[in-house]
This record gives sequence, structure tokens and C-alpha cells, in this order.
Amino acid sequence: MSSAQTLAMAANQLAQQGDDSGAEAAFVQALAAFPDDARLANSAGNFHFKAGRTDRALALFERALALAPDMVEAGVNAAIALGRVEQHARAAALLAPLEPHGANNAGYWRVRADSQRQARRWAEASISMERAVALDPANPRTARSRARLSLERHDPAAIPHLETALTLNRGDPNLLFDYAQALAIAGRLSEALECTTTLVTHVPGWTDGLKLHAELRWAAGDRARFADHFEGIAAAQGASPSIYLAWAETLDGVDRPEESTAALARARRLWPDEPALALAEAVSLGEAGQAREAQTVLDSFSALQTSEWMTARGRNLLRLGDPLAAEAALAAVLAEAPGDVAAWALTDLAWRMTGDDRHAWLHGQEGLVRQIALPLTAEERSETTALLDQLHRHSAMPIGQSVKDGSQTKGALFARAEPELARLEAALFAAMEDYRSGLPKADPRHPLLAHRDARWAITGSWSIRLEGQGHHAAHIHPRGVLSSASYWLVPDEVDAPGGPGWLELGNPPPGLAEGLGPLHAIKPAEGTLALFPSTLYHGTRPIHRGTRMTVAYDITLDI
Repeated sequence: MSSAQTLAMAANQLAQQGDDSGAEAAFVQALAAFPDDARLANSAGNFHFKAGRTDRALALFERALALAPDMVEAGVNAAIALGRVEQHARAAALLAPLEPHGANNAGYWRVRADSQRQARRWAEASISMERAVALDPANPRTARSRARLSLERHDPAAIPHLETALTLNRGDPNLLFDYAQALAIAGRLSEALECTTTLVTHVPGWTDGLKLHAELRWAAGDRARFADHFEGIAAAQGASPSIYLAWAETLDGVDRPEESTAALARARRLWPDEPALALAEAVSLGEAGQAREAQTVLDSFSALQTSEWMTARGRNLLRLGDPLAAEAALAAVLAEAPGDVAAWALTDLAWRMTGDDRHAWLHGQEGLVRQIALPLTAEERSETTALLDQLHRHSAMPIGQSVKDGSQTKGALFARAEPELARLEAALFAAMEDYRSGLPKADPRHPLLAHRDARWAITGSWSIRLEGQGHHAAHIHPRGVLSSASYWLVPDEVDAPGGPGWLELGNPPPGLAEGLGPLHAIKPAEGTLALFPSTLYHGTRPIHRGTRMTVAYDITLDI
């Protein structure tokens, strides 16, 4: 009589020979014969995971764990599968009870650290990573994971950690990409550019590398030619539409829609029926003030009714001054995705243009917009301000963000280990609870109030400094439930006529909904936090002298 492992070996042999259906059938028969064999379930899970059937793999790994709760291999495999479907907090929670059994297993600690990092539990990830490195210091995968964690935490050892990882993983473009970022953050911009030049030369089809090279060239002051490497790569044989899309995104990110439109027009001559290129061209034409031309492109792909296309139609119809038709297009998006922030923001503009009372329900209720003093002493605020000022020393104006003529910190601010930032994060959570207590009652139809009583999390966090000039263009944060701005340095001119540096809420970008102005104007005050629905467009009035420094972050659901 065959054993469970004999049947597993036979099934895996079929898989190695390319007989996926035969291997699948063999595993089904084996599991029917040995339903209580944990190792067999784990083997079957590995087979399905390698074949890309993540859900089935996860179910089998969890079955193995249920049969053998101390089976570290199955727990690690389940965590990896959960990471594939972006369930990092669940992966970290699943691995925790296995600690007594995986205490001497470097792979267990590495995967646990990766799960904790991606769940934004950075301090716990650092502890787990120390255990992994102590157990197997020369492991290439552990070195790669430690380097990524060090970069995200802005660890002073990030550069040597990345150099060690590169030595153990020679030719890894992702590590070279991270190394370039770490060098740039440290102010070693010329060395960072050498790294991205290597990426552009040897991995020319990798759009992340192309975009980072442009970003670093921009930071180095090459504002006229910062994206010209896209030109040669796009012209090379074998170039794909993704190259043109990345090129256009980069140009749009520095407010050059005319150049973006020209690049996309070239691409569409090569691939006239490619929907992604057509959609990008329509959006870019709209940003360039050519709404009628954009509508022609959108109409030519009328059969495409996805949320992305319908949102683009709604936005362009607002540009054309047809709010009723815009609302109808956006209603289709909200029917499919009731929490879609961009669709709600645009719908609100349509309602305001037509005088629809539902605008007051969406954004006019008392308590939705508040400015709250942070529970920090003057000394604590001073220490935080000094740290933030230091972090901007090697920061530059980013590409594709709202800040114009200023600098923005890289990465997640609250991933850093400085105690001043941990204290600030705690103060922000306290202010968020104060904000929650003043909200109207829960409303399941409302994009914010539907989550009034849910657990909130901070995702994405950054600081921006405007020095003597600059502003934030009107924008929204489509991944958030709430948006924020806390103030650390405020120029004296905020008291001048016109309120330079004030935060404006509800004022749409130029050309989007003509005739509408801001719903709220908030005077920045040091040590305060402004909170408001992410469905409100927001930007700032320009400053002309002095320094304006903020910390902002997105608030999402803690799942």
C-alpha cells in the first residue's frame, strides 16, 4: 500500500513533467486516501502555490496547520501565501503562536519579519529580523529582507545592509534600486544616479527603474532633460506600451501634460487599440485643457465600462460643464464600489454645480472638518520640529505629488525609529479619537461616516517643507478615509490679506469645475492638526516668504 509521501512524490513528479491536470488529480486522490496527513496537505499546497492558485494553496496550508499546529513549514508557507494576497497582518498573527516551535528556524523569523514589516509593525519586524540574522547571517534571502526593512525604517545601517545584500545577491535589480534610494536619502545623489544609470542601461524595460532615474535627475536639478532617457528606450525595438505609460506618468507628475500627451500620441500610433494607452491619453488631454479631444478618445472606447473608465468620463464631463451626465457616469462607479474616494469627490463637484442638497449630506455636516490642538508640550513640539527640519536636509521635491516648489520626505515617516516620531504618532491617534467623538452618527451610505466606529490606521505618512515659496496643488488621497495636515512651522505671512499658506478644502483643480471655490479655509497654526474627509479636494494658497512645514498622513481602516 502506498504511503502519503509516496503519493505526494508521484504527484510532484507529474507537475515537474508539465502535467498540471494529472498532478492535480493525483493530489486529490492522495488527500482522499490520507485526509489527516499534514505533510501531504502541505505538499499539495506547495503544488497549487507554484501553479498560481493561491486561494487553494492557502486552504491546504491551513488544513496542514489544523492537523499539526506545531508544523512551522506549513505556517511559513501560509504566511507567504497570505502575503501574496496582501493579508500581511493576518500572516503575522498566524505565525506568532508558532514561535516556540520556530525559535531556531531562521526562515521562520525572516518570513515573520517580512509579514510584520508589510503590516506596518516595524518595531516588531526589527526584533524578528535580528533573530533571523543571528541564526543565519550569510543567508541571501535574509540579507535581502533585512536591507528592505532597514531602508523603510531609515536605519543608519541601511546602506551597509544593502551593500551586504548586494554582495550575497549579485545582479539583483531590486536591491540596486533600493541602494539608489538609500544613497539619495543620505545625500549621495551622484552615486545614486550611477546606480539608476546601471538599471536603465541593463534593465531598460523595467519602468520602476526608469521612473526612479527620472526622479533622481529631477532632484539633481536636471529639470529640462530629466526624462529624456525614456525617449531612447521607447524608440528601441521591443519597447512596450508600459514604457510610454511610465514616461507620460513621469511628465504628468511635474505638470507637463502637453509633453505627456505628445508621448502618448506616439504610442497610440503604434498601438491604436490598446485601452490603457487610450485612457491615459484621454486623462492627459483633459489635464492639458483639451477636454473635447479627450471626450473623443473616451467615446471611441464607449464599450469599456470599468470604474477607471467611468471615473475618467465623469471627470471629463465636469470639464465640459455637464454635471448631470458626469453624475450619471460616477453613479455607475459608486454602485460597484461604494467607497470609491475619487468618484465621491467628483460627484460632490457635480452636486455643487447643480445645487443638489446631497452635497450638504456629504460634506456639509458639522464635525466633518476640524482643527485640533495636539496633546504635546512646547518642548515636545520643539524637539519634533527640529527632527523634521533635519530630515528635510536631503529631501527634494517629489514627482507626482501635490507639493510644488518644496521638499517631501521619502518613505513612511512613522516607520522610522526616532522616539520623537513615536510620540507624535501617539498624539495624532489621540487627536483622531477627539475628532471621532465629534462626528455625526454613523451612516452606512456615507463614505466616511460608514466607518465612524471602525478601527482606524495610519497608512502613508510624510513631511513637506515649503521654503520661501511654493504650495500644494488641489488633490485628493484616493486610498484614505480621512486626510490630514499637522503644522510645525508656519510663516508670519499667514496673517496677511488673502491668507498665504492657508489650507483650502473643496476647491477643485483649475478647469475641473469652473465657478466653484473653497468650502473651508483653515489658517495653519503650529501644534495643530486639521482632519477632513478624503473625498474633499484640498490644496494650499502659495506662500512668498518664510517656512511652512507640515506632517500629513492617510487614515484608513485597520484590517
